[in-house]
Amino acid sequence: MNASVQGVSWRNTRPAILLVATGLFFGSADVKGQTKEAPSDQSSNAKSGAQQSAPNQRSGVEILTDTQGVDFGPYIKTALATIKKNWLPLIPEEARPPANAQGETLIRFTITPDGKISAMHLDQSSQHDNIDRAAWGAITGVGQFPPLPTEFRGPKLELRIDFLTNRPLPASPPLVIP
Repeated sequence: MNASVQGVSWRNTRPAILLVATGLFFGSADVKGQTKEAPSDQSSNAKSGAQQSAPNQRSGVEILTDTQGVDFGPYIKTALATIKKNWLPLIPEEARPPANAQGETLIRFTITPDGKISAMHLDQSSQHDNIDRAAWGAITGVGQFPPLPTEFRGPKLELRIDFLTNRPLPASPPLVIP
């Protein structure tokens, strides 16, 4: 198989397939919801993080928690690399040639300060159970993430990841919150 994932390729004997997980391959500058200042109303954190981007402009990972000015870029980059490593072997047969099933799966999850996953939600199904299970397993397969940055004093970090399988990246550039 020649599988190309954002410029990374693996060689085998099958025809080419494009597997893209937006956000799993972007740099920390493409993390949506990253803020330099904490908003005054912490009760609206999830809402404000979700509303900071226009519809159809997904960079792949959104921080839904008030970052309190902490730079989560390096933390997210490390977490996404681990998720990517887990996800690729889980991609189901129907997403490979000749079927090439397509899907977009959105998963929201919470990481506690010690790095444990405390909650997960399927926010959008690809309509292919095995593609959704692969995305879910990519996160749960991590087991435990590293502890959150020590300068972050919040009770949790809530993220949403957009897994795209055999679908093109969004045409418009991601909206980056400075």
